[in-house]
Amino acid sequence: MTRIEVSIRGERPGDEEAIDAVVSRAFGKMDEANLVRMLRDRQSGFDPDLSVCAWSGERLVGHTGLLPVSLRLLGRTVRAAVVAPVAVIPECQRQGIGAAMLAWGHRAAMERGIVLTFLNGHPGYYPRHGYAACFGFAGVTVDPERLPAPGPVLQAWPVRIEDIPWLRECDDREWREVDFSWPRGGRLSEWTIEGVNAVLWRTGDGRRAAYTLARAGQAFSGGTLDAILGDDPALIRQLLAQLRPARLNHHHPAGWLARQVLGPAWAICTASRSDAAMACPIQPGVLDEYLAAVESGRRLPGTTNWPIPFIMC
Repeated sequence: MTRIEVSIRGERPGDEEAIDAVVSRAFGKMDEANLVRMLRDRQSGFDPDLSVCAWSGERLVGHTGLLPVSLRLLGRTVRAAVVAPVAVIPECQRQGIGAAMLAWGHRAAMERGIVLTFLNGHPGYYPRHGYAACFGFAGVTVDPERLPAPGPVLQAWPVRIEDIPWLRECDDREWREVDFSWPRGGRLSEWTIEGVNAVLWRTGDGRRAAYTLARAGQAFSGGTLDAILGDDPALIRQLLAQLRPARLNHHHPAGWLARQVLGPAWAICTASRSDAAMACPIQPGVLDEYLAAVESGRRLPGTTNWPIPFIMC
């Protein structure tokens, strides 16, 4: 195979269709292409200069993206970037193009003050490029049969722009002590978009009770919620008794929900490290204190509260 030469640059207006084609061809489906599209269109931190494109002449042959985010780590906030899938068209794979895009993206991220990058990806590929498993996944297993009896019915309302300040306060309360989580922003599209079941639950007199997020068509009773937020433990327990889910994804034992809302008789919250949940320190030593705390058992592995585009992928 003749090795092709590529030039690498950030995304420019008009590249969108070519990026769609590269990502869909690389993975043989549209899930990852839709993810890249939604990160561009829906996330406030998107930076086209970190949407990395590899060109062979006039042909786009590879793409990856780094989305800048604020990341919580040991109770402080650091500047980080989440890495979108590394995609190379099939006939150009195994030529080092993915490695070149990651290296270029890391350098560009470092120039912007980003101290680490992270992702959920293939453990056989990314460790070759500086990534190591260091966080994981968390969630709550619920015994619906042991939940309290339902109280007054809470009503489902659409999420509106005026709800965003309250939602951001609830999000900060839930996640501020969880490593590898990041704060949600002020765009409505970060809280509700087409194809997801995002609900603002209210009491009979109109007070906000809770926010829930689930995949479209997901049955609540015996099903899964991808997020539940609120500020009143009694109202959240009332909603859980009403919906009776069997699983709450993405909630961590260090989070507010586990500490203030869940009852040990009916809910078990766990967090575990995953080989697929990896990070790469752009600034040397940035992860050392966190890793030492996890290895010693002083801190549980962190988990990422993936935004809606990642949940839908």
